[in-house]
Amino acid sequence: MNTFNFNRFLQALKCQFLVNRKKWIQLFCIFTLVFLFGSLFQTRMQGKGYAYMAAQWEPQQLYETYNRYVKMTADSGVVIFYFFMLVAACCMFLQMKDTRNRSAYLLWPVSNLEKYIINLLHSIVLTAILAFAAYVLADALRVFIDWVTGRIVIWGIPKFFENIHVNIDSNYWQDKWMLLTWAFYIHSLYIVGGTLFRRQHFLMTSATIVIFTILLASILNQIDPPFDFKTSVWDENTMRYITTFHPAFYVLHSVLCILVIFHYWLSYKLFTRMQVINNKWLNV
Repeated sequence: MNTFNFNRFLQALKCQFLVNRKKWIQLFCIFTLVFLFGSLFQTRMQGKGYAYMAAQWEPQQLYETYNRYVKMTADSGVVIFYFFMLVAACCMFLQMKDTRNRSAYLLWPVSNLEKYIINLLHSIVLTAILAFAAYVLADALRVFIDWVTGRIVIWGIPKFFENIHVNIDSNYWQDKWMLLTWAFYIHSLYIVGGTLFRRQHFLMTSATIVIFTILLASILNQIDPPFDFKTSVWDENTMRYITTFHPAFYVLHSVLCILVIFHYWLSYKLFTRMQVINNKWLNV
């Protein structure tokens, strides 16, 4: 069998999506409910009651306050969205949890590379599409509830994009690189954990990351850093801070980018070593 055949890959991609369509519908409903109840909590369970604010405050003050509440729903929406992506990364091979399903999937007449890419696309691309669509639907439902109950109608979708833009936007491309690198690096760790651990993928991966982070922080606390990765100096000529990045900053994040690629490769190699009968906690 060829390592990769594009037509066979497309047919297998379509087939696996149709087989798991009920699971995707369930996930979409769960995502929508989480986003909806989160936004309702943000707009209704904090500060003074809306009826009191509408009766006592000026319309402009009421609008600014409620607009801030809606922005908080967008802020939490970005965090929840990334959390969903981490969970999906750990659930790449959830369909191979028991022996019968593992046997059926491993005997599927598709190459290992094609199987892995299909699961990778489902866990990253399809999950991202479903999560965003769920946020849009949840925001529309919240707006409808606000309209029915006589509240100000403020959409949270534009604020969702504004929040992403603000987090990524910076005067220095190094800040954008750092944010994206760490986001993909953490995601790649969950990809490896979802492939390595056979049971309790998300919990085991999270616990492992937390333990290693605590150990690494304990070691680094004993060492006085000889430099700062990022320093800002006030410039009298331009009347603003000039930020400089230490060469170690570029080395560190270059290494992290390499590790992201290595983690995906390692995840694929672990997948190819999966056995039908495996009663261990690890897929090795």
